[in-house]
This record gives sequence, structure tokens and C-alpha cells, in this order.
Amino acid sequence: MNPARWMEVPLQPASGKNEPPTVKYGIGNSVVVYGIDSAYVGCADEVTVTELLRNPDVRLLSADDLRRIVPFPGLPLTWESLEAQIPGQSSKPHLRTGVIGLGDLISSITRRARIPECGSCTRRRKGLNRITVWGWWRARPAEA
Repeated sequence: MNPARWMEVPLQPASGKNEPPTVKYGIGNSVVVYGIDSAYVGCADEVTVTELLRNPDVRLLSADDLRRIVPFPGLPLTWESLEAQIPGQSSKPHLRTGVIGLGDLISSITRRARIPECGSCTRRRKGLNRITVWGWWRARPAEA
């Protein structure tokens, strides 16, 4: 099991009017976080990492870079939780890692707006967490 490496890869401009930009180089089986003018690619495959780093406009991200860059502003996601989704990182299946419910998403937004959470809000958050907004493709344990 190789450690994951995060790289900054440039984006190609959109080919059509309603087309999203794409990553400039082939990234294989990786996790991609799109930025404004570049994408952050997490990969554990050493061959893919070596191929990407041969390009002069691809940069390997350091630990300081990852602390400075916020993957999804406003969402409770970290680079560590994204790294757990990179293929080849774990030999056991993830049960709850990286799963974010609708209640947690709304709670993080209201916290950023400095709206305090009362008891009713906590019950509502727990109820809304039955709806998965991130990580829906993972097996999720049944909630009581």
C-alpha cells in the first residue's frame, strides 16, 4: 500500500459553452478536487504519480500547502477524509468514513453564520443526517 500523494494539476479550458473544465493530463484512478484554475489530485499509484510529475506544470503539494488550501470552503471536509477515498489506501472497506449527512451540512453552514444551535436544532440535525449528501456510494450502517 503506497502513501497517497497530492499534486496540483492544471485544468484545460472548457471545450464547449456548457462544458466544465477538465484535468489537463490523465490522472488514472485518483481523487480530484477542482479549484478555480487547477485541480488537486490525490493518488496512491506510484506509476501515475511519476507520470504526472514529469510534466513541468504539475506540482507536488507539501504538508504546508495542504494546511493552507481548504478543499471545499464551507463544508466539513478535510484532506484526510478525502485521502481515505483514494483507491489503494485501505485494505478494509469504509463504513462511515467520509459520509456527510444533510443535517451536518446545514449545521456547519449555520455555525459559520454564527447562528447558535438549540436542542430542537440538534434533533433536526440528527433526523436530517439520514439523508446523505456526500459519501452516498459507501455502505452506511443502519441508524436507530
